[in-house]
Formats: sequence, structure tokens, C-alpha cells
Amino acid sequence: MKRLTALFIDDDVFMLKALQRTARRAKPDWDFYLCEHCNDWQSALPEGVIPDVVFCDYLMPQKNGDEVLLEIANIIPSAVRVLLTGDTGEDVVTKVSAITHFVLKKPFSADDLSHVFSCIERLNALNFNLETRNKFGRIGYYFALPTIVTELQQLFGSEDVDIEQAAALIIQESFIAAKIIQIANSAFLGYCRQTVSLEEAIKRLGLKMTETIVISMAVGDCLRTKIPANLHRLINEWAFNFSNQSRQLSQYFGFNSAMQDSVSMAALLTGIGQLALIAESDEYINSSDNDKQFFVARDASILTVYILTLWGFSVDLCKMILMQDNPNFSAQDVNEDKLGLIMYLVKLKLLCKLENTEKEALKNLVADTKIVAWIDENLS
Repeated sequence: MKRLTALFIDDDVFMLKALQRTARRAKPDWDFYLCEHCNDWQSALPEGVIPDVVFCDYLMPQKNGDEVLLEIANIIPSAVRVLLTGDTGEDVVTKVSAITHFVLKKPFSADDLSHVFSCIERLNALNFNLETRNKFGRIGYYFALPTIVTELQQLFGSEDVDIEQAAALIIQESFIAAKIIQIANSAFLGYCRQTVSLEEAIKRLGLKMTETIVISMAVGDCLRTKIPANLHRLINEWAFNFSNQSRQLSQYFGFNSAMQDSVSMAALLTGIGQLALIAESDEYINSSDNDKQFFVARDASILTVYILTLWGFSVDLCKMILMQDNPNFSAQDVNEDKLGLIMYLVKLKLLCKLENTEKEALKNLVADTKIVAWIDENLS
């Protein structure tokens, strides 16, 4: 396991020392380097050392931190970028949001630093190669978690969750609220009575699934101006259909409700990477409704996982998302490996019809006889 590395840049030497002490207490197995003069940040690193994360103060005499982090993004795009600032006004946050992965408001706590370190460790555990880290670390592919999501997570994170308060927050985004009610009334949840109550809809879906839907819808809204309307609609429809059918198939194969929720959330969140990939990739802009190449692009799943990991989502969820493109065909137990295979199969069903030779080859790969029977009936 490689030692992870952090670089701290601040013109205040006392702040640098304090950061180093706090960081070493939190992560004694990491390497930390300090830079007092922001123009000399490259010489602060030993030859050949590529930092996994760079923390930089915003206001410095030589240049501001956003300029330094932009320079770092161009030279070492794989490094996660963290801005330290006492000014979190809307103009500053808007200015730096496209450049940074994290913004920590001064005075920040040891827990704030530990959260960033934990995200970096989860990203490292996914074993992305340097080429992938460089690609998705470039300006544009990453964006901050939408405000409505962070506010909802704070509500859901309390010991005594106030569903009424959560509903009052969500109802401010009427399109998201309507989608939550629509899904809560879907036949696959098994409720015979329809509801128009957002509070009841949240209770039916559960906190995690509600949060996932809000994330998916809020991200789509953030990227709406960057994506042709037809593709935006197509991807959102695809993601919800992918989610519903993954849940249904997991139920068919005997998974409990918690694991059905897990695969449903993993499938729905895949839409984030598809939207972000199109927003930053000219090659997809002229795609038609019938050209679904972005749904089979492995980069979309990897980008989803990159973004979710830096948002603090678990390694297990991220690995499940990756398995939709690289499943374990030997999976037979009721576990995450089999859920990854289910996502792979649902994606095949949604994308194309298999030729007989392709179907037979797939059946020969799969170990679970019930899944083989399903392939025979549904993928032709």
C-alpha cells in the first residue's frame, strides 16, 4: 500500500505548522510537505513525489489560492484540490467552485481535515490508474455537492430525523418533490394506495433512497445548461428506468429490501457520471436519441465513482457501480457481486438485443443457473 501525500501551502508559517501537527495526529502514516511561498510549491516537493491532495490558503500576498490551485490542476491534475478560506461569500465560492474539490472555511476543525483525508483514502482504495486520476482531476469534471443535498444530509444525519422539516426543504424544488411522490407511488414499491403527501412519500422510500433521488435530480439541474435538452431528458429517463429494473430483478433473485435499495441507488447514481461526461466531452454533444453510446461508456461509471468518492460515499457502493461494467460472472451468493452482475444484465437488456451466439457465450460465463434461465428468456 503506497503512502499517501499531502502538500500544505500558506504564507502563514504558524498556520502551516498547526496544519502539519493536526494532520500528523490524524494520519501518522501519511507524508506531509509544507510550502510558505506559493510560487515555489513545486520545489517544496521532493523529486518524483506527486501529492494526492493539496491544501492552499485563499488570501496570500503573491497570488490568491484559486490561482495556485488552477496552476496545480494544469500541472498535476490527479491531485485533489482543497481551498482554505475565511471568506465563504457567494462570489468567492462561485469563483473557486470549478477549480477546487473542497472548500474549508476557517477556522476549520480536525474533523474537517479528517473528512478530506478519508475521501482521499477511499479514492486510493479504488486503485484508479494515474491516467484516470489525471483525466477526471482536470477542471470541469468535478463539481460540489448541491446545496439542497448537503442541507438534507444534515437533517437526515440527526438522531431524531424530522421528516416534516425534510419535506419542507425538498418542496422548495417542486420538480424534485414531484419525482419523489411519483416514485413512491410506483407499482414496484408494492403500495396499493396512492399518496400525494411528500412526507409519506419520504417514509415509503426511506431516507437513503430519498437522498439519492434528490442528488440525481439536483445534479441534473446543475448541468442542465451544459447539455442539449434531448440528451438531458434521455439520460434522466434512462437512470430512473435502470434503477427501477435493477430493483425489480434483485427482488426476483431473492434479495432483501435493503439490498434492493442498494442496487437501485447504485444504478440511479450512474446517471451523474453520464451527465458530467457529456457536459465536458464534445464527442457526445451531437448524439441522437437513438445513439446510446454514452450508456456503455465505461468512463461514465468511473466518473460517477470519482465524484461520489470525493462526496464521501462508501467504497462498497462505488465498487458496485463499477461492477456494472466488469461483473463477477461466477457470483452465486446473495451479495454485492451478484448485484453488480444484475446491473450488468439490466444494462444489456435496456441497450440491445443479443445475437444467439452472443447470448450463448454469456450463458456459458454465468455460474448461477437461475440467472442463466433469465438470460435465456429476456436477452433475445
